[in-house]
Amino acid sequence: MACPLNLILNPEPEPEPEPEPEPDQAPFSSAQNLATEDGQSISQEPLTPAEGIESQSARKKALPTFNFTPNKGALYERRWNTLQDRLPHLASKRPGDDIEDDADRPPEHEMDFDKFNIFKALQSHPELMLTMARHLDVDDLVSLYAISKDFHMLVNSRLTAVILSQSLSKGPESSRTFLFKVHKRLCINDPFGRPNPEEEGEIRLVPSFRWLRMVLYREKVVDEIIMYLAAEGIRLPRRASLAIKKIWFLMDIPVNARRIGLMHNKEFWTNDDLYFATMFFIKLDMRFNDPLDSTGETEVRKMMLAQRSLTTLWKTLKRKEMLTQYETLQMFVRWSWQPAPQHRGMSIFGVPAKEIGRLQLEGWGAGMAKLLRPDELVMREGIRRRLALDGRYMNMMLWGYVNLDTLEDVPEPELFEGGDDVKLGFEDGKGEILPDPGHSPKWGNMPRDGT
Repeated sequence: MACPLNLILNPEPEPEPEPEPEPDQAPFSSAQNLATEDGQSISQEPLTPAEGIESQSARKKALPTFNFTPNKGALYERRWNTLQDRLPHLASKRPGDDIEDDADRPPEHEMDFDKFNIFKALQSHPELMLTMARHLDVDDLVSLYAISKDFHMLVNSRLTAVILSQSLSKGPESSRTFLFKVHKRLCINDPFGRPNPEEEGEIRLVPSFRWLRMVLYREKVVDEIIMYLAAEGIRLPRRASLAIKKIWFLMDIPVNARRIGLMHNKEFWTNDDLYFATMFFIKLDMRFNDPLDSTGETEVRKMMLAQRSLTTLWKTLKRKEMLTQYETLQMFVRWSWQPAPQHRGMSIFGVPAKEIGRLQLEGWGAGMAKLLRPDELVMREGIRRRLALDGRYMNMMLWGYVNLDTLEDVPEPELFEGGDDVKLGFEDGKGEILPDPGHSPKWGNMPRDGT
């Protein structure tokens, strides 16, 4: 007689022989212990008359009690009612239903995969659903969050974990620099109403999708600033990326007192950060000056760092802004132009009179005191800490042109653009620059870090 296919694919395991009990102990199996509703452990095997009361107490001492999650009783009902109040869409679904469905489910080779829905299958495993959410694109994550009610409720129950897992995996430096607790306007109240441990009676704030978009946007902008500089032959070490993000964080502060206080914080602004920030300023001056015909002007760099964010610098390096002299004059007038008395109240180069020369003031025009730029604050803090950064200007200028491993000139990289992605070429073993189709081209063929 032929063996059924079900037994071939799913053979029943042979039962293991039970060990023989020792003479001084009664025969019992620890696997037969079950948990009652009050958590006490009992044995289903009947006791022999010879064991008596002393044998029963010895058996309880020999075996530790097993506390399983109850599937019935008062504790089960209390937990289910709490879950049902927070997730009303699960009212028709009991936690044990999935287990019963699995027991009646046919083997995989007999399932109809045409009707199989992988998304519904993942919904029964929240940990897998959250792992999948971490690898989704932000737009896809928001779309799924808006479409699926079950996924919406799952994300709301763990919103902080979902947002931080996305930010830490795709923009670790930015997520640690631009903390969501600092940007309260980009936070929302906890959808599940969890209390704030720091303020009694208040609902805690959690990061929103707006904060996640901001973090990933700034991570992308800083990376592309470094890449556009490298494409022009002006390279920065990898460590400079964190310093540039801290410069951006400093530019978010609208008043001098808070900017100076942040610069004095040695845990946030380390000595290395000051060094690489200074190197970044020097590299910007090198980019905005012709190496042969320039007179060493620094006004463009000052104007870029006086803006409200590094987006203006990014667009300028990308050649999306400041394409003409007229646009450059407009930006300069908004920044620091002081009109003559007879020209006050008049627009200059199309700039309204109320915006002329206001960008250099505190609050980006709302105050009256001059707002200190990041390059000024970094230089002052370096002097206060006695770092003698001025003695290393030449090393900063010359960094990135010679490969310190081979002592050969680093070839000029090529820039490859496709849609919104900007990539640098990489150097192969023959010294040729090729487009990188696979791994992250974030740093291209830059030399290793060095000071």
